[in-house]
Amino acid sequence: RVWPSESAVVWSEVNQAILNKDWEKATAAKKFVEERQRELARERIKKGETWLPKHFAVSYTKERGWDCVPIQKWVPPSPIQFQTTL
Repeated sequence: RVWPSESAVVWSEVNQAILNKDWEKATAAKKFVEERQRELARERIKKGETWLPKHFAVSYTKERGWDCVPIQKWVPPSPIQFQTTL
């Protein structure tokens, strides 16, 4: 089961439009997703909530930049790399 807030769900309309080469629909869907994210951020600020990732610990240092480490052992380390065989 996939949560409604997971990337695969949130960006599915954008992805499908790109696969269909429907650039207008992709652009509109992307704007919708981004505005919804801004709206959720504004709501969190109003409530005094801090957003934290569920599955990853995120950190930043000047030397290394951004680092993302899985919290659960079953989550593969990032970046996920795909291999294709032709």
